[in-house]
Amino acid sequence: MLASESARATDKTAQADFSSYPQTDLLRYYLNGQTNAAWNLQHTNLLAISAFPDGGKFALRCSVTESGQESDYRDVYNWAIQAIHSKNLSGADVKSLRSAIHNLPAVCASPPFERLVIISFREGTNWLTRSYDSGKIPKAMREIYDIVGERK
Repeated sequence: MLASESARATDKTAQADFSSYPQTDLLRYYLNGQTNAAWNLQHTNLLAISAFPDGGKFALRCSVTESGQESDYRDVYNWAIQAIHSKNLSGADVKSLRSAIHNLPAVCASPPFERLVIISFREGTNWLTRSYDSGKIPKAMREIYDIVGERK
């Protein structure tokens, strides 16, 4: 086995750590929907994204199913789901999305909450979660946003 293959296998086991954030009901609410493997895999989700551009007053959320059904919305904690959009991604877009997911770096960031981007995705039968800084988004995450459409 090549060293790069070994490193890549190790990369896939990295998980985001949210313990440095205040453990509020708001954080638990958003993380539960984002990281709940049983629910996401049961609903055939390929990926789920949450971002908090206003420091937690709301989350911008997106999910894509294995069949390419994309939906995104603004989730105002404990109040409303707003501005729902959905579309069907083409087969080529789903293939590109899978490639970008595969290329996500395993290094997880713990930026200020208003720059936190959480992405969870299907890896075989596992549901993995990574976190990134929206101010320093990795190339593969930018590719994902280009495919699904980034909400701001």
